[in-house]
Amino acid sequence: MAEHKYKVSVDSAVNDRILDHVRFLARVSIPAAERLYDAFAKAITELENNPKGCPKYTSTVITDVELRYKLCHKRYRIVFEIVNDNVYDIQDCRQDTDKNLL
Repeated sequence: MAEHKYKVSVDSAVNDRILDHVRFLARVSIPAAERLYDAFAKAITELENNPKGCPKYTSTVITDVELRYKLCHKRYRIVFEIVNDNVYDIQDCRQDTDKNLL
């Protein structure tokens, strides 16, 4: 039996910021940039398979949606919302700043 997959949508601005960060890191260390890129790709695949397995995210910003998060590469927090079979609005949340949310 085929495993249920969720459709993961990464906001284009977030995707651009992640790629910019990978390019910047590549100037210092190509292996480190590859590890970061691979970590994000692995996190996306894991979200396709089981986003509900990720813990709920408690934001300091009041919102009426249930947010969840996944840690990626030790210092990146991917915050997202699940709607039906889709994972939406992945945000770039490095460290502990809520200013990137919503």
